Amino acid sequence: MKKNILILSFITLGFLEHSNAQLCTITVTPSDTTICEGDSVLVQAVANLVNSGQIFDFNVGSLPPGWNTTGGTNFTEPCGPAPSGTPYYWASTSGTSVPLIGTAAFDISCGGVITFDMVYSLQGGGTPCEGPDLSEEGVELQYSTDGGLTWFPIEYYQPDGTTLPSNPGAGGPGVGTGQATTFTSWATYSVPIPVGALSATTEFRWYQANSSGTCCDNWGIDNVLINASGSPCGTTTVIDWGSSLIDSTSFYITPLSDTTLIADVYDTLGVYQCSSIPLNIFVIPNELSHDLVDTVYSFCPTTNPEAEVVNIQSFLPPLVFDWSTPSNTNPTSLPTNGSEQDTITYYVEMTDGCGFINIDSVVLIVNKIVNVDSLTSMPSSACEPTGIVMADYITYTDPSFSILPLYNWTGPGNPGVYNVNGTAMEDVSPGWYYFTVNDGFCSDMDSVFVEVLPPPIALLSVSTNGECSPMTVTFENTSENATYYEWDFGNGNLASESTLVSQTQSYTDTTVVTLTAYEFQGSICLDVTTALVFTVPCGCMDIEALNFDAEAIFEDGSCIYPEPIVIAPNIFTPNGDDANNFYELDVEFYSNIDLLIINRWGNEVFSGSGLNPKWNGILNNGEKAGEGTYFYKYNVIGINGEVSIDGHGFLQLVRN
Repeated sequence: MKKNILILSFITLGFLEHSNAQLCTITVTPSDTTICEGDSVLVQAVANLVNSGQIFDFNVGSLPPGWNTTGGTNFTEPCGPAPSGTPYYWASTSGTSVPLIGTAAFDISCGGVITFDMVYSLQGGGTPCEGPDLSEEGVELQYSTDGGLTWFPIEYYQPDGTTLPSNPGAGGPGVGTGQATTFTSWATYSVPIPVGALSATTEFRWYQANSSGTCCDNWGIDNVLINASGSPCGTTTVIDWGSSLIDSTSFYITPLSDTTLIADVYDTLGVYQCSSIPLNIFVIPNELSHDLVDTVYSFCPTTNPEAEVVNIQSFLPPLVFDWSTPSNTNPTSLPTNGSEQDTITYYVEMTDGCGFINIDSVVLIVNKIVNVDSLTSMPSSACEPTGIVMADYITYTDPSFSILPLYNWTGPGNPGVYNVNGTAMEDVSPGWYYFTVNDGFCSDMDSVFVEVLPPPIALLSVSTNGECSPMTVTFENTSENATYYEWDFGNGNLASESTLVSQTQSYTDTTVVTLTAYEFQGSICLDVTTALVFTVPCGCMDIEALNFDAEAIFEDGSCIYPEPIVIAPNIFTPNGDDANNFYELDVEFYSNIDLLIINRWGNEVFSGSGLNPKWNGILNNGEKAGEGTYFYKYNVIGINGEVSIDGHGFLQLVRN
């Protein structure tokens, strides 16, 4: 997009000539400019015939009639010359007064502008050339329409170079020692007279409300023009730009080449009054030239080569670059986008200060000619490094490439403890291994994992345990991840096997069986497990048995018991003399007695069971049995409950 390069915002006075006691002024905006080819410029002009009594300088070294000032007053050149090379008013603080300079009253009912030159000293300079620095120490242009009783702000010139509607007071931005701003050099300021100031008795003043003392915060003004003959009082001049241009105070012009304009000012009677200074318009054509290579190369997807536009000429700065990479720098990197083989076209737009756009392009050819095709690995023992890694294929897409590539294996990890310059590496431990090939331009890397073989786990089970000696035991080998086994049965027998075949052994004593499982025969990668095989002493554990074994802890059912021995008395005397008062059997080696006694008529007089049943001579009805002969019958059970002895006979019951 085309645009105006510069439109100056200040106005410039034309040539001044006296005619009929009037002063002719003309201001042209802009005073000069530089534009791009095809752009238009808005030209505006304001001309006035001003009474000669409304332009003032201080060349005679004093105030004009009706003007006033406070603070120190100097009408020389105390802080260097002004652009006009003539004396100016210089303000400084004197005593308790604040610096100001005020005008007489003027009839400005027709409106217009007030124009003046002004400068601030640099902060930190020597007295009387020490400038304002705090935000409230600037100069405010004011007006009054009531004889100076009430003053209203028009513009405030803050020391940091900012123009504000009024003094903001303390706390705003200031300036540092030696800091230059737009106000620390002489400049011309043209301020429209506000509507509220339009009266027949308007005064103006330049007022500094705050300063740091008699030493500091100095400023000056010169060449004051109260140009008050404009709207709303009507036009008093005619502006003529020449026959080739429209006679107007405002128009657009689109020059095709450098152009100079001068406006002539006439009064309403057609009498020439003055001319403007030349307005120069410089036209910049679109003639940018440059060089950019057509093709760049990358032999590696991680290498982004640079491209640069060079020999750039015939353009208006700034020149902005917009690459499709995207990038705004020159030179710029051209991304490969990670491609190994590709052709990519990148574009650059160059936009100069005029907005003219020039486009060019460069081709990036990516050709990675070294590659890792595939990697293989063999697992490693868990106990010793036995793994293998191999790079199977390396291919080249460019047969003319003559540099022999360099190979490297490293691991586990990157970098690792193993490092071999070759395409294979043996006897490595488990983990990730990295293979790199480098052809001098680029490298390619890939990785492969070396698995770990699971270590041998020795496992065995015992078919029986804790039985009587001799004991036959079968061992089941349930080991894992092993191919070779060694047995130590603990009974003097050994065995070596390459299978999980079960083993059978006989034991008479308690012992430990050891099984060693090897990853393979001769390997240091092994596992050991043991099993306790124990027998117990067996025998007869019944102390009543004929063959009782006091050392046996397990009953083997071998007990031998004697048969019961029964002695049956043939008389008893239940007479209460504590001797032979009961009839009872004398029995050995028994576990139970059943005893039955009947009288001679076959009636039961006593029946008892247990270890010692006995009859006291009392009948079942509670009466004493009579003397005489009785019949007994018994059944005795042996100790083990298996032998039974029966017997019977006669007994005599005697009471006296």
